[in-house]
Amino acid sequence: MHVFSLRRSTLQPRLFQQACRLASSNTRRIIARNKALASAGKGIIRPVKLRPIDGQTKDEEEDAIRWFEQDVETGATRRMAGNPEEMEAEELRRKIAALEKELKEYRNEDSDEDMLAALDPEDRAKVEKALKERDQHEANLTSGLTVSLDMPPLAVPLLKKFNQALRDAAIAPTMITRRKDLWRWYGRAKYNIPALSSMIPKKAWQLLWDLQSADSPTNLERLDHMEQLLRDMAETQMEIMPDQPLVLIDTLLALHKTEEAIRSWQQAYDSPAPPSEGLLRLGVRLFSENDQLDKAQKIMMQLFDLFPEHDPRIIMPILTADLRAGKDELAFGCYVLMSQKLGEKMDMEDYDVVSLTFLEYGKKDFALAVFRDMMLRGPNKQVSEAFLGASGQNEAYEKVYERMEWLVDSAKDATEVNALSLKTLSALPTEWQNKFFFGSWLKKLIGMRQLEAATKVVELMYERGIEPDPKHINGLIGGFFRSAVPNLQERGEQMAWKMIQRRLEQQYLQRAAKRGEDVEPAAPSVYDTENGVTIPAHLARPVPMATIETFNVLVLHYTVKRQWALIHHLDRMRRPAHYKMDTAFFNHILNMYAQTYHEEERLWRRFLSEAKHVDSDIETYTILWTAQLEHLNPKINKDRKGFPTPRQLFGLMTSWLSSQDGKRQGLLIQEFTPEIYAKIVSSFCLQKDFAGCLVALHVIARTYNEFPDPDIARIIITAVSNMPEKEPTTFRGRRGRQQLPADQLRLKNTSKVMAALAQKRAKAAADRGIDIAEMEIETRQEESLNLVSEFIRLVLVRVHGDVGVAEESIRTAAIALQSPEIKTGDKTCSDI
Repeated sequence: MHVFSLRRSTLQPRLFQQACRLASSNTRRIIARNKALASAGKGIIRPVKLRPIDGQTKDEEEDAIRWFEQDVETGATRRMAGNPEEMEAEELRRKIAALEKELKEYRNEDSDEDMLAALDPEDRAKVEKALKERDQHEANLTSGLTVSLDMPPLAVPLLKKFNQALRDAAIAPTMITRRKDLWRWYGRAKYNIPALSSMIPKKAWQLLWDLQSADSPTNLERLDHMEQLLRDMAETQMEIMPDQPLVLIDTLLALHKTEEAIRSWQQAYDSPAPPSEGLLRLGVRLFSENDQLDKAQKIMMQLFDLFPEHDPRIIMPILTADLRAGKDELAFGCYVLMSQKLGEKMDMEDYDVVSLTFLEYGKKDFALAVFRDMMLRGPNKQVSEAFLGASGQNEAYEKVYERMEWLVDSAKDATEVNALSLKTLSALPTEWQNKFFFGSWLKKLIGMRQLEAATKVVELMYERGIEPDPKHINGLIGGFFRSAVPNLQERGEQMAWKMIQRRLEQQYLQRAAKRGEDVEPAAPSVYDTENGVTIPAHLARPVPMATIETFNVLVLHYTVKRQWALIHHLDRMRRPAHYKMDTAFFNHILNMYAQTYHEEERLWRRFLSEAKHVDSDIETYTILWTAQLEHLNPKINKDRKGFPTPRQLFGLMTSWLSSQDGKRQGLLIQEFTPEIYAKIVSSFCLQKDFAGCLVALHVIARTYNEFPDPDIARIIITAVSNMPEKEPTTFRGRRGRQQLPADQLRLKNTSKVMAALAQKRAKAAADRGIDIAEMEIETRQEESLNLVSEFIRLVLVRVHGDVGVAEESIRTAAIALQSPEIKTGDKTCSDI
């Protein structure tokens, strides 16, 4: 394939480049076409036959790009060494660098005078003032930076370059190039001028340190430069910061130069001056990390002798080093010493650090001892003493069982889990060992999806003789179901059915006692199923009795898995369990009817029979409106009996909402979704009840604060364009059967009517000085509602042939929808 560089030929008119690559199977047609063009006329570049370069394989030759120059007049072709575009870019970079250098040299007093001479008198005064301020500012920044030495003439240029780099860096310290230039000229000057370090002023050292120690992604050699500067300043005894020797040691540690750090520390320690607090603290850390425990302990004791108020937490590095060396008793002695020195200042975080350190090295007994100390003498002591009246009970629970969790997680098997947990509980106040404490622990673990740990907690409760509360077990079962792990889901089913069985047995005994009977022929059982449904086996552990929440958790799981027979069996078991159906279970049962029987009449009968005793919610009516769409679909349901009309269903929904108290109404209104909105509008449109649709739009806007959006408008426009058809036609597309209007032309014309109405309303608003595009969100929503209302009114006028008849149909629909007083928007239909 041939690539021509027009850019190169423009820069050099007599030359151009051609990039040649051996033809692959996909480019042979292009080469053949080029050959044909070449034979037809002159001036066409012909492909050049290439020979492999020495040492290049055939595959490498095919992948290589070769560049050529060809003289336009003679046609002579020669091969170039590299990419001409890259060569041009390199040439431009050199020119730019030369211009920058020239500009830098041009900036002097003469250039300023030339610039001022070319200005008007008024502008010249302003510029002169700005130049003076600039020069003064730069003088302030660069004063005291110059290094002056008597030296051989050959070294003078280096010193000038270094001084200039200092001044440039002081003026623009944030420029990366200035920082790099300063370090380069500092290194060259120091190498060639032996006495340079002793003559550098303190301000210059500070500038060097500030720039080279800056923590920046562009300063990759920061630590190396810091080390070099600190050593150079140490040679001249120059100190620009407090504890400068300690900074050097920290820098060496960061560079993993441990031996040099130890030598530097020892050198500072052996100096005539007494060791500082920071030097001793650093020594404890330094020798502890290098497992020199005896020396670290001696330095620690010296630190406490010289500085008794020093933070006792400095003992922690020695404690860790003792554990690393296998000296467990010494490590625990360090903890005891730290806790004695801290006294009441030892907080929860300190206990956490110590106990986690012991756990990290597998010392569970010592970690447990720290936990016990925390409960007996730590901050939780006050909480436990006033437990019965404590307001921070939940917070205290959470802090404690987090630490218990650390202990339990370190166990290797179930036996060790139980042993550790029992020991941990023995350290708790008696008041804390109840199902509420364990319930908080379970809730936290389930929220963290630590289901195995939550199961261990349940086992621990049984071992302590504490029966779990049903809501805690229901939460654990829900966690099993959400895990999507088959083994855990099966365990959840076992626990749920076991809980239900216990409830059935308890109710059976109560019924027998009421009748004065000792026993009945057979107790009801969850295993008495229909249609061969298999119920999981029991757990070995006892479980609490089921609540209605247990039924809800289980029915949700079966709904997700679409196991309708088990849902039906759950419904059967609810009756002998003597639990009234609640809203959640009611919705799942209705959804089962909708998904299995596809008989809207049967679904409606079940709804009417249960709605007298169960509170409905928005989800209930979402299921009913979904069934309504299926009921009205002519391709599915030819017989449209046994289910209410959209007007009847909407009227029922309106009456139901108005019967709720104010607080519940607010919660229900928040649950109203665009999904149910679209289903309501689609139901009215499928029945071609546009008067009812108009009223429903306004009732929804006033009740649920939902307004028509483009999707709602599209549903209505499509329904209007389908009005002449008895049934909407369909076609089979890639995603299944899709409904289309019978005539695309009608849909197009209907859309034009809506657009014309929108334009006319916008013009009318503009005549009143209102720009619709600039309206507030609420006003634009009202405008969209009125636009759709006017469009539907126009349709009704065309259908009925009279405005009065159309308005009467709207009033009739409002009465049927239980909203006779609703205002239905603009009544003026445009003559379109």
